[in-house]
Amino acid sequence: MATLTLIAEPFPDWEAPVHAVAARDLARAIADTAPRSCSARFLLAKGSADPELTSPLIRTEYLPFRANMLPLMWQNGTTARPLDGEFVHALTPLVPLRSRGEDDGSQTSVTITHSIAWDAPAILGSSQARLYRAYVRRAVRLADVILTPTHATARVLQEHYGVDLPVQVIQLAPPVEYLRPDDAVERRSALGLPDHYALTTASPGAHGRLDWVFDALRADPALPGVVVLAGVDPAEDAGDAGIVIPAELQHRVLVVTPRDLHDVGAILSGASLLLQPQDFVGAGYTLLGALSGAVPVLHSGHPAVDEIVLDAGLGTTNAGEFAAEFSRLYRDPNSLTRLAVLARDRSRGFSWHGAAWQLWETHANL
Repeated sequence: MATLTLIAEPFPDWEAPVHAVAARDLARAIADTAPRSCSARFLLAKGSADPELTSPLIRTEYLPFRANMLPLMWQNGTTARPLDGEFVHALTPLVPLRSRGEDDGSQTSVTITHSIAWDAPAILGSSQARLYRAYVRRAVRLADVILTPTHATARVLQEHYGVDLPVQVIQLAPPVEYLRPDDAVERRSALGLPDHYALTTASPGAHGRLDWVFDALRADPALPGVVVLAGVDPAEDAGDAGIVIPAELQHRVLVVTPRDLHDVGAILSGASLLLQPQDFVGAGYTLLGALSGAVPVLHSGHPAVDEIVLDAGLGTTNAGEFAAEFSRLYRDPNSLTRLAVLARDRSRGFSWHGAAWQLWETHANL
């Protein structure tokens, strides 16, 4: 009987909370799609909350260490010995690995969700970017297979670790919390959101490009209000006390910090357009949640974003083009309606069951 062990504890970056719930959703799908006589094991750190996995094919086990110890401990190959002979998958590079013989039966697959540590390391901070790259180097050297959510991220890895590096693309899906909750209207009302708004997760700075959104609003007074969803993408300046809205735009821009991840689903599902001017992208959960809510995306043309969104959005190359497309979409409501339909259609291509099937198949082929 084969058991696929899923590392539940994510790499400790800004996406860790959503990676944790995504790992739970993937575990459920792994159990649902398990071949005959196969099962799943969900490996949590000591003290982590019970994810309430009810399938009889999922066994939840706890490590003897707390989550904050794992990034240091799992740099040592000896900590991987308890997983010898196991089938293991990690949704982030945080995974214990060591050199093993070819006949011990171990299989390890690791998903590298983004390329920020190489493209824009300042966003993560120098120490965290170094740690991320170190874990990726170990995965490239010791894992049986490297997975990425997009071909764009795969190409970046091959640029840094060799064009012959075998990388498979496994499409992720939005976690349940990023879908429209049953109490979405009540949540949006409690947060003080307007009835109609465009949404952005942009942050101040050269990479976050929130100024693109501000410039667009200044150029067109007829544009709807914009909600800035804070805390979903990393801010470039870790010491920034908050997002400062220009005085002339304070009546048109609302900064909202979600109280929990279900708030993110409520905010996403109520938007008419998702604005993504950033020149970086993480795992893409916000994009996937928007598509599931039939919310199209106006973005900066980042290759990974473009690959996820396809015809459910529009890519631009500079601030002027971004502002022009933002205005055009609201001057021509048919364009926005058509993109919303395409967004819903595009969302059907992403599911945790699809990812789980691919994961089982990947390990079967190793």
